[in-house]
This record gives sequence, C-alpha cells and structure tokens, in this order.
Amino acid sequence: MDYEKELERLNPYQKEAVLDESEACVVNANVGSGKTTVLIAKILYLHYARQIDYSAMVVLTFTNKAANEIWERLLIVDKCVRLEELCGFGTFHSVALGLLRNSLPVEELGYTKEFQVIEPDEELDLAMELIHRENLKIKYKNRLKKRLEQAMSVQDEEKKVSRYGDDLFKLAALLKEEKIKQDKMSFFDLLFYTTLLLDKSRSKFQWIIIDEVQDSDGMQMAFIDKLMGGGARLFAVGDPNQVIYSWRGSVFNVFYTLKKRYRARELSLPINYRSSTSILEAARCFLQNGADLTGIREQGSKIVVKRQYDPFSEACYLAGRI
Repeated sequence: MDYEKELERLNPYQKEAVLDESEACVVNANVGSGKTTVLIAKILYLHYARQIDYSAMVVLTFTNKAANEIWERLLIVDKCVRLEELCGFGTFHSVALGLLRNSLPVEELGYTKEFQVIEPDEELDLAMELIHRENLKIKYKNRLKKRLEQAMSVQDEEKKVSRYGDDLFKLAALLKEEKIKQDKMSFFDLLFYTTLLLDKSRSKFQWIIIDEVQDSDGMQMAFIDKLMGGGARLFAVGDPNQVIYSWRGSVFNVFYTLKKRYRARELSLPINYRSSTSILEAARCFLQNGADLTGIREQGSKIVVKRQYDPFSEACYLAGRI
C-alpha cells in the first residue's frame, strides 16, 4: 500500500511524531488532536517504510473499545494485514494473556496453558472461603481486593508485614496457591506473571506503542519496562490533562517518569480539530500542564452555564437538549 498518502494527511506536528525514530518518544496529544490518526500512521510507517513486521510490535490500549478502533482503522487502511499478525495489539490484559498462552513458560509457575481467567468477584469469593476455612483475621474487608493486590506485589519477604497486624500476607499466599491449584488467574495475575516471566526471557518485540499512556499504573509501567528489555523502542501517546484512572493507581506524572527512565523525547500535538474556539479558550483556564491549544474551527456559540438542583435534574435537562 502507499503509506505516503497517509502521511500527506497529517499536519507538521503529527508528521514529526510519526517519522520520529528516537529510542523513546512520548507525545503530548491534546484532546481532539488526531491521536488515533497518528497511532495508525505510526504503525503503517514502521511496517512499510521501516519493514517492521506487525508481529514485532506491541500496541497497548486501556479499553476494548480503543483496541477495536485501532484494529478496525488499520484493517480499513491496509487490506493486506492478517489478523494473526496483530496478536500484540490490544489491552494490557489481553496482550499479557496472549503472551502467557502462546510464548511464556507458565508451567514454571504451576499453571497450564489452558488456565482460566476469573473475574474480581470470583477471586474475592475464593479469598473469603480461605478466610473462613483457615480462620484468618482480616481487617478492612471492604478494601480487600486492593489490599490483596498490594500484598501480592511485595516480593521482599522481610517487607511482608501487615501494617494493620492482620493475616493479609498469609491470605495472599494461600490465595496464590489456591488459584494455581484451580488453574485460575485474576486480571492482576495476568500482568504480574507476564512481567515476572518476561524478566527471565528476552522480549522479541522491536516497538512498544502505547495509547493513553497517562493512565498507566505502577504494574503497567513495570510491564512496559520488561517488554522493552530486549532493546525495543517506545512510542507513547497521551494527554496529562486527561488522567481518568487515578482512583485505581495511575502514576501521577507518567510523562516525567518516561522521560527520566528512558530519556524519551517529548513532542506535542497542539492543533485541536474537534472543538470551537470559544470552548478552547475556556479549556485553557483548566489545563494543569501548560499545554497550548490551537483550534481550526470557528468561534462557535457562547458557553452557557446552567445550574441544576441535583444530578437527576441535570440529566433531564441534558436529555431534553439532546
């Protein structure tokens, strides 16, 4: 295919990001700046201009919707791509699952290749059964899922002491054994065990491409680090002003962390294609990272502030407007 036609559609900022071949590059993509367009163009450029196989790329997203959009748009542009080549394209968890099932030695952990993936509720049910069976003392059960993840992340035996003086670490060890016995993994286990096994084997990937990188948490950052262990290059796109997963542990300043850890070059996509000038003027007042926003649309209607009595009345108003 003629990938150059895709490059011709890009503005200078987008084209600079696509053509960049730094060891690591993070792109500050403001809202409505054509982030997905840049990702697709980057993938095509690497494949056709630099002869990188799709199977040698990992393209990570946070939601199935975002992953499907990348798949669909790539398939529309490149009619020759085969689905089996895109095994490294998907959410963090789906890519980890594929690696565990197809290439990493999960047998060393006591699992089979046919292990099941369980939902968080099922894992909590297993934990509660163990608490009752072993008569364990566990505090703050309303936060048990998060506490267990934190406990299972601790590798240093000397640090396996509960701050609340309960049996949390004993429960974590028993739960780990029970899941291996039943050949089951949680979503946390998918990333944790993939990262652990990647530490023992050299990654085969040449490029790691990440969408919405600002939402990465500590576990995902460790996963990225191990994927790059074989000498892969990094291309990450995100918007520091749109961190939506802070409630579940996303790293506060991913851009700073990536720049410091990998000496990443930072680029930006400042041109907004989505919003009117009046909206962008208001948005600048709330940006926390000092990013510039340049719009190409007309002024548009004035912003009207509507006060509502409660969320229900607000919903009724919005439904009526729609």
